[in-house]
This record gives sequence, C-alpha cells and structure tokens, in this order.
Amino acid sequence: MKKILVIQQKMIGDVLVSSIICNNLKKAYPQARIDYLVYESTTPVLEGNPNIDRIILFKKKHRKNNLAFLKLAWQIRREQYDLVIDAYSKLESWLFVFLSGAKRKISYKKPGRSFLYTDNLPFTAYPKTNLGLAIERRLSLLKPLDLDIEIDPLPKLFVTEDENKLAQKLMAEHGVNAHRKTVMISLIGSEPSKTYPLEYMAQIVNYIGEQFEVNLLFNYFPKQIDQAKKVYDLCSEQTKSKIYFDLLGPDLRSFIALMNQCNLIVGNDGGAINIAKSLGKSSFIIFSPWIEKKIWATFEDGSRQISVHLNDFKPDLIRQYSEKELKTNTPELYQQFKPELFLGQFDGFLKDNLVAQAAENALTITPIKLPLSALIITFNEEKHIKAVLEDIDFADEIIVIDSFSTDKTVALVQEFPKAKLIQNKFVDYSSQRNFAIECAQNPWILFIDADERFTDKLREEVIETVQKPDACSAYLFYRIFYFKDEHLHFSGWQTDKIFRLFQKDKARYVTERLVHEKLKVVGSIGKLKHKLIHYSYTDYESYKDKMVNYGKLKAKEEMAKGVQPNFFHFYLHPAYKFLYQYLVRLGFLDGQKGIIICYLNALSVAVRYRELKKMRSKK
Repeated sequence: MKKILVIQQKMIGDVLVSSIICNNLKKAYPQARIDYLVYESTTPVLEGNPNIDRIILFKKKHRKNNLAFLKLAWQIRREQYDLVIDAYSKLESWLFVFLSGAKRKISYKKPGRSFLYTDNLPFTAYPKTNLGLAIERRLSLLKPLDLDIEIDPLPKLFVTEDENKLAQKLMAEHGVNAHRKTVMISLIGSEPSKTYPLEYMAQIVNYIGEQFEVNLLFNYFPKQIDQAKKVYDLCSEQTKSKIYFDLLGPDLRSFIALMNQCNLIVGNDGGAINIAKSLGKSSFIIFSPWIEKKIWATFEDGSRQISVHLNDFKPDLIRQYSEKELKTNTPELYQQFKPELFLGQFDGFLKDNLVAQAAENALTITPIKLPLSALIITFNEEKHIKAVLEDIDFADEIIVIDSFSTDKTVALVQEFPKAKLIQNKFVDYSSQRNFAIECAQNPWILFIDADERFTDKLREEVIETVQKPDACSAYLFYRIFYFKDEHLHFSGWQTDKIFRLFQKDKARYVTERLVHEKLKVVGSIGKLKHKLIHYSYTDYESYKDKMVNYGKLKAKEEMAKGVQPNFFHFYLHPAYKFLYQYLVRLGFLDGQKGIIICYLNALSVAVRYRELKKMRSKK
C-alpha cells in the first residue's frame, strides 16, 4: 500500500485549502494511506474528511522543544512514506522532509533548498483562472504525478446531521427568524492589519440591515467582544433588531455548523471566509491593503463570489509603497478604503444572493480575464487556422484579419465563437499588421502566425507577463523551427527570434518593410524564456511558394530604395546566402533537410533581384 504524507501546518485557511491535495490523492489512489501534518488548532476543519486517513498533530511542544520536534520527525521517518508533498515549505517542514527518507518529495522551487526535493515546482506569480493563486499553487504540486483523474479544486467541509440539528436548535433558542435569509458578518480579522475599520464595517452592516429583511450573525471571538460591541452600537435601531449578537458557537465545529445554516458571508478575509466557501456559500470579501487579492480571491465570478481591494479603486496609493511598507502603512490606507467605493458592487451582490434565487454550490472555473488581444492575419490557412485558434483561446479577444481567402479559412474562423473575423485587402505585411492592431480593444497585443503554436509553459509565461505591473513594452519570442514534424536544429534557425507580444500604445510596424516586418518599440524590450513552435515547412511546394512570395515583396522594398541589381545581386548574393546558412550557420548538420531549407532561402534572394530587374525594366 502506498503511503503519502501531506504537510501544511499553520492557519485554518491554509490547512483547508491544502486539503484539496489530500482529496485528489485519495481519488487517484483509493487504496493509499493519506496522512496530513497540521497545527493542532486547525483540525476542526478536517473532521469527517474521508480522504484523510490520519491527522498528524504539530503541537506547541514541537515548536518550543527541540527534543519533542526530533521525536515527531523520527516518528515520521519510521512510517517510510513513498511520497511527501510539502505545501508549507518553511524551516519546520524542510526538516521533516529532509529526515523523512521518502522516495519522492514534492514542493515549491525556492532558492537554496531544491536539493531537499525530487520535484521542485515553480511558485506561480499570477493566476490563470478564477481559482485564485492559493488553489492553483496547491494543485501545481500534483502535476508531477500525472494523476489520471479529473482534478477537483474545491476545498470541502463535512458537517454531520447531528451538528446541523444542534446549530438549528441554537438558532431557534435565540429567536432567529426561520423565514428570512441569514447573513454571517466576518466582523474582525485575525489581526488588526486585517481588520476593516470598525466604523466602516458598521456602515456595511447598516446597509444590509436597512435594505434587506435578513438575520445578521456576528462572527467574533469572546475576547473580541468590545470591538464587536462597538460595531453594534454604531448601527441603527432598525439594523440592531436584526442582529443576533450573542449567537456564537462554543467552538470551531459549532461555527462551521452555524455557517452551514447561513446563505452568505460578508466581511474581512480569513478562515471564516474559507469555511463559508467550502460549504458552498456566497461571499463578499473586503481585503486588507497589504494582502494580495490575487492569492485569496478564489472562485471569483462577479455574482456569488466577489471581493474588493483598495488597489481596485486607487492603485496609485498601493503602488507608492514596497511590499514590506504596505503592512506598516495599512492603518492609513484603510482610511482611504471607504465603503462608498464599492457600495454599487455590494448592492448588486446582495440583490443577486438575497433577492434573486442564486444557484447553490455553483462554483465555476473560468480563465482569468486578461488585458490581451490575440491577432492573426490570414490568407488560405485552412490547414492551420483551427489549431491556432484553439491555441490562443486564453486571450480575452481574438481577431482574425483575413485578406479574402479562397479556401475554407473563413468558414473555420466563423465556427470559432470567440474569434472576430475582419476582411481587409492585403497590401503588405506591415500595413496588414498595423491595421489589425488598430482593431484591438485591449492594452496588450499578442501577434501570432497561423503556423505557430504555444507550449504550455510559454502560454503560462505570457499569462503571467501581461499581469506584471513592471512589464517591458515589448517581448521577443525565440522560435523552434519544424521541418514537417521534425525539429530543425541549425540552418540559421537556432537563434531565430521575433516580436510577438507588446503593449498596444508602445509599438507599431515600420511601413517601409513589406516583409519580415520590423517593429518599432518605445520603451524597454524583454525576451520570454520559453520558445514558440514554428511549423513553417509542411511540404516543399508550399514553402517554395512562400519564399518566392517573400522574394517578390523584398523586390518592392529594394525598388523603393533605388537599388540597381548587378552581377553580385544575381549570382553572388544567392550563393553567399546558401553557403552562409549551410556552412556558417551549420545547415549541413541538419542533413537533407538543411540542404532544402538553405536552397529555398537562397532561391528567395535570386527571385528578389530577378523581380527587381523586371520592375525596373517596366519603369
């Protein structure tokens, strides 16, 4: 039997979110034993989870006493785990992993500790879906296992029938109106820097109480009663009549059962919010200015799951501080985060979830909305168009500029719901590309040719790049050239790179270049690490036609420059092109493929000057 240990230790929200690792491991390996190492105080959110065979407790004594810590580490080593997944990745867990003796060890890639693990996963910086980074990062730890299952990303809580009955009884004893919907208020954060100003929170509670016929429950610890009372005292009498101030569960399991009787939760980010979401409840989260929304804003859908952050409304206030300074300046920033900034969103949320009949447990996964327009220019690309459209489906907008194709290109584009087709007469590549840019609605442009393809890693890199606040104006992509279905390693293609991603207001194509377009960029230029696949050569005749066409367009460029072709252009230049690519650029190492590619590129040069001679003769 396979033995697996998952490590997460600290906060309730972290432990609950990381439990999705256990859930999916049990789904993939139903006969395996799944153990979960966590802080003792977090175990109530794991009770009843059938996917966890044993909870290993990390207690206060293990933190404070080295001997107790080593005893726990030795206990873990004796288990002889086949696999350890470290979702915590801090000093304590590094020591457990180091001493575990497990055959396979998975965690996030961090400087100076990669030797501890057999698999080091990138610590993703930007989300790709509305799951949020907290979920996406945990799920990334399962990737090396290639699990043959449909991954379930939703953390789950398991409430017994008896617990539900006790919660219902408690609510009845406090006189809660069973005919109204019930709203839980996450009143106070886990620390002052995560607590929305109490006077502002009172305004939020008042808005609910005065606009809707609901029950209002306050979530707070007994030691926080003075803060809770302050919010209560600031509320209107109408709102106070709907607040059940003393209705508190005696422990965390009781709170979970009470939350299960509620319809939604509103307030500070924290464990209570994660509990509510795991029970399938709607949530409206108010994030602290120093917390990264992209991490904990999970399952955002604009209706059932909504969150707000000061950065959404006043990004310049956030931008002026470094990451370390944000927490220090949180009290000042919180004062700028007035409820009126988001009351419109809040009202819509309440109406969707208190007035309309919102679907229960309707958490959905959607790609994150990117500020990105993907553009393609086409003419008779029926061989490639369907595949490339599927490849760039992650972009928020897809525009195809077609120059009146005579094959099935147009019909295939029209079958793709997300793609917008625009017909425009082709004059030259630079003009066609600039026309496409003007049609785009987003601040970032991704230009892709029909015969180019993304790897998964390049796609992820693009998604992360366009979300960076300090991104360059434009990015070069290195390309891998494919000869039919084989990688061409040399022949001049080994260092091939091209602009494919740039900010719309920072770049345009130079109109003097009719082919092999040149992008003029204002600002900094970067290079993406992962490579674009270029299926340029599918068969001899097609590639020959492409090279001949390029040659004719280059002839027009040379004509505009006033070039007069001579013996060198007709004979020596094509020969030089062939020999340079075949010998200097190592085309001979590509065998017969190298000879073909080098010849056709030399042919393009010969066509250029032959056409130039004809044009000059006509003139």
